[in-house]
Amino acid sequence: MSFKKFVINTLLIVMAAAPPLLYSYYYGPDPGYTAAPGDNPTGCVASGCHVGTPNSGPGSVTIVASGGTTYTPGVTQTISVTIADSTMKKYGFEMSARVDSNPTIEGAGTFTIGSDNYTQIADCNTLGDTPYPGSCPSGNTLQWIEHTIFGFEAAANKSPKFTYTFTWTPPAANVGTVTLYAAGNAGNGNTVEPTGTNVYLTHLQLSPSGGGGVPTIKTNGINPNDSGATSISPGAWVSIYGANLAAAATQWTGNFPTSLGGTSVTIDNRPAYLSYVSPAQINLQVPNDSNTGTVNVTVTNASGSVSSTVTLAQYSPAFCLLDATHVAGIILRSDGSGAYGGGSYDIIGPTGTSLGFETVAAKAGDSVVLFGVGFGPTNPAVPAGQSFSGAAQMTGSLQMSINSTSVTPSFAGLSAAGLYQFNLTIPSGLGAGDMPLSAIAGGAPAQSGVVISLQ
Repeated sequence: MSFKKFVINTLLIVMAAAPPLLYSYYYGPDPGYTAAPGDNPTGCVASGCHVGTPNSGPGSVTIVASGGTTYTPGVTQTISVTIADSTMKKYGFEMSARVDSNPTIEGAGTFTIGSDNYTQIADCNTLGDTPYPGSCPSGNTLQWIEHTIFGFEAAANKSPKFTYTFTWTPPAANVGTVTLYAAGNAGNGNTVEPTGTNVYLTHLQLSPSGGGGVPTIKTNGINPNDSGATSISPGAWVSIYGANLAAAATQWTGNFPTSLGGTSVTIDNRPAYLSYVSPAQINLQVPNDSNTGTVNVTVTNASGSVSSTVTLAQYSPAFCLLDATHVAGIILRSDGSGAYGGGSYDIIGPTGTSLGFETVAAKAGDSVVLFGVGFGPTNPAVPAGQSFSGAAQMTGSLQMSINSTSVTPSFAGLSAAGLYQFNLTIPSGLGAGDMPLSAIAGGAPAQSGVVISLQ
């Protein structure tokens, strides 16, 4: 799970709404429809989904892995899923990777969506999803990848077939054989149509070919969320990048664990709170610590441990981003005209769907809310490692500007665990387009290159 998804999901909880469009979950199957062990054995054939008999149509679904029928632990492969049916017009799919020794519980590695925005990730904790009954047993590490509505529409009239491409990173250690399970559907062209479809099932078993090893941390690979800065602060959400950091992708259940999927992290000899671990990335909340300066960071799992250093400071500000540059924020809509939250807000971005979901550029007079991490101490103090919902005002200095014009938030502080919220009204005269956004908290600057879309 990307850290952006965690932040946005937290944002939705803060706003007491759960707009499914943001990560494209408003279209695509719920988890549990691949015919993998524990999933619906007939794939997408289920009540409220599609009807018919799997593999009875004239087409097929096929899986091609760049590693052929083998995998090297921790080494990423390109995966292609092709749905072919010359009698149909649109094509969708869902896939899950399982460790064969424990397939109903243990997911095999982690998927990464393609750059074309045609695919999306789902798991047992995805907001708004209703997994197939029994497909999400307690303690599972399962993950699914599937089409988005953008992929479904891109597949329109591409008969006789359409291919979805993405990547899969196997577990960091040898876990024995793993199997990729896929269900594909070919439809007659209607956006929502349980009948008039053909459903196909397939699977591909992969055998280990060696690899894996002790964890490693990339040079300068400990950073605040969405920032390349090399300093972190207590309570901030941080990512660690490297290799062999965990055996497989595992996501928390919102319980602030200090060990997740067999991986643990200490910062300055204090246990960190893990929200996500995978072979290449760990997302965590930094524990409370009054020390500053260079501190050790140690990652430990069953294969061994590795240590690196990072600068611990009171302030390590970073804006949360929707992509590489656009700030994560919303425009409040008191008139109920927003696209999200039952009309209560729009998401700030270039007007349209260029980010893969609907966004609107803010205009003068709009009340907006921006989000970030690492902006320093608050009153009341909010301890790391526990849930929080409320308003804890920043106690340190804050300078914020849009297109070199100073703006002063009416509120700046924590509204959820580790998540800072900035409420402000857009002044006039700031220009139109993607305008530079900057902030300095407690003398420390937020990352450069951040923009806010204005009209």
